This record gives sequence, structure tokens and C-alpha cells, in this order.
Amino acid sequence: MANSSNKASPKKKTSNKSSAHEKTNNFQRIRELSRKQQSVLSLALLERMKPNYQLFAHVTEFPQPYTLDNIANSLWEKLLVKNAKVNFAVMEEKIEALTPDELDFDVYGVYPAIYYCTGLLTYINGEQSEEEYDSVAIAKISQGCIVHLIEYQAGDIELENDVIREHELMTAEMSVLTDLIDWLSTTRLKDLDLKSIRNKALEIVFADGVTNIGIELESE
Repeated sequence: MANSSNKASPKKKTSNKSSAHEKTNNFQRIRELSRKQQSVLSLALLERMKPNYQLFAHVTEFPQPYTLDNIANSLWEKLLVKNAKVNFAVMEEKIEALTPDELDFDVYGVYPAIYYCTGLLTYINGEQSEEEYDSVAIAKISQGCIVHLIEYQAGDIELENDVIREHELMTAEMSVLTDLIDWLSTTRLKDLDLKSIRNKALEIVFADGVTNIGIELESE
């Protein structure tokens, strides 16, 4: 379970100019990865967003007719376990059932929960159709979730792009993304099993102990 602190502790901070360059450079580096490496990166970013959803569901007692962890596990297995089978159509139905309607809630947590479900559906759509596949789609959704929170916290104040780029949550996100790409670009995934790959991915995305929007993970 996570708690509701929204304070992240990013490892690095960059200037406005370098932050913008880093974002562009990261997207290009993602596109240069293999398809499997891109998918591992996407699933890792989804894992980083998942506690946002879990906290929302816990706090609001939002019905969970299906187990979210089982869905995530199935996506990892489909990607990394030979001959693993997944019924994407059934999985989409389950995710849609788990997706809250923002109009039914007056808590901010409904929005990151929706972003997470949107990310899952986007990933699945990309796995089913080359036309729908976008190697940087999940990275953009995760960053969009961060931007939404930053702008929400700013209220009626209109923020310049530079302010958003330099926000501690966004610089932390860029750091995580860079670390993921660095690892994937220097790793032979075929030499590792699912558990090793997933554990390393989780180690990277939760190095600071927070989700993409700064929700702190409870210590086990």
C-alpha cells in the first residue's frame, strides 16, 4: 500500500534547457531500443503508476471485481515467457470494469487512477495492432499524469512549460526514464528470466520509493 504524500525526492535536477533536451533525447533513445526492450520499459513505467491506482481504490473502496496484479503479471508473462497466452479482449473488458468515472468521485486520486487504466489499455492496444503501437506512448501518459497534478496544484495560475519541466516530479521522471533506457540498452534480455528482468525494472522505477506523482510507498 502507498500513502498520500505528494513529495518526491528526485536524484537529479537539470536546467530548463537541458531538461527539455533530455526529454527529447529520451524519446529518441526509446525508439532506438528493440521492440521487447520498449515493452519492458512501458511495463516498468506502468508499474510505477500502479500504486496511484491502488491507493485510490483503497481510500474510496472502489469495487475491484478483478485483481489488478493478475493483469500486470499476465502482461509481463506474455512479453517474456515463451508460448504464454493472453486473451487481450477479455483483459480489456476487465480493465474497463476497473476504470473509475471521474464524475463519480470528488477526490483528486481518481485522475491518476484513470491515467493508469488508460496506460494499460494503450499498452494492450499496441500489442494487438501495429497501427496502434507507439513506443513512447506509455512514457507520454506517465508524464501527462504528472503534468495534470502540477497544473491542478497550481490552481488558476497558468504555468509556463519551463516551470513544468523543472518541477521536481518531472525531473525525477526524466531521471527514472534515463536510468531505464541506460539499463535496457546495455542488457541482453534473452540472458535473463522474467523474475530477474521485472525485479531489476522495479528496482529502477522505485529507487526513490515513490510513484510518478510522488506517492510514497509504504515500507514492507
